[in-house]
Amino acid sequence: MSESELLARWRADLSTGLLGVQLVDVDHPLEIYVGASDLGAPRIQVRSRLRPHVPELSDIVVVDRVHKNDRWILTLTLVDAHFSEVFLRLSAHMVSRSRSGGDEARAWAAVDAVFDEWRRLLKPRPTGLLSLEALRGLIGETWFLRHRLMTKMPADTALLGWLGPMGAPQDFWYSGLGALEAKAIGPSARAVRVSSAEQLDLEAMALIVLQVPQAAPSETGAVNLRGLVGSLVDALGAISCPHDEVDVRLNRLGVDISEDYYRDMNFRVASIETYAVNAAFPAIRASSLPPGVGGVTYAIERTALTPHLTSSETLG
Repeated sequence: MSESELLARWRADLSTGLLGVQLVDVDHPLEIYVGASDLGAPRIQVRSRLRPHVPELSDIVVVDRVHKNDRWILTLTLVDAHFSEVFLRLSAHMVSRSRSGGDEARAWAAVDAVFDEWRRLLKPRPTGLLSLEALRGLIGETWFLRHRLMTKMPADTALLGWLGPMGAPQDFWYSGLGALEAKAIGPSARAVRVSSAEQLDLEAMALIVLQVPQAAPSETGAVNLRGLVGSLVDALGAISCPHDEVDVRLNRLGVDISEDYYRDMNFRVASIETYAVNAAFPAIRASSLPPGVGGVTYAIERTALTPHLTSSETLG
């Protein structure tokens, strides 16, 4: 029985209220049954001569392992119906992957691998960490600060002009350069998102668009937030400046740089484009909104930015 056939039959049995479990496949290396508990909850049961590991799953799945009549019985029962489809798909994938094991030991190894893969896939991100897109944005800002702005001015001056984390509408402001707004986008992004009507509401400023795809740690140019922050601290230390202002900005953003997440998520800057923002630039501006209108977010198609391009750089 294929994975799709198993799912179709199991869904049908659950929809008709059929209780108990039924053998999936007589030729499978493991004796696997699927069906429903006495209360109608989705259930999968595996019987074997070998002692199974107890999988690490969430508390919405009751796991029971018993030894009876020289057989080990591992039973998984879902207790939250909202996750029925996920549970069915996990179970069907487990049956499919372990079918080719050949013997019980190899089949159980395949079962353990499936449980581990799904556990890691569905493991929630610890509370307080930045989302992927927010992290991409911060990577873009810190990379631009360290590798572009700090090469044009003293490190402490460049750092103090990083105002986005402090609540300013634009990411950077410097005497002589004016305001700079940095946007980090993924490789397939067709638009640049703008988070407020104030962000591009200046008579003259620059929009910096960095293409920042995820990268393998070994990839040329790969960076992570922990490494970038360390580089900022080193640049300040080279001119005997404390790094308190770096800490202040990270704290304002709710970033605990000691979290492994900020070491393990790697990106690279693939290109940098600079656009001149002026009266002709396509933007929604707070100064032209009707009274009472606020909380504006919007997106600008990248093709609409092209006429305003002033420089473009592709990195290796």
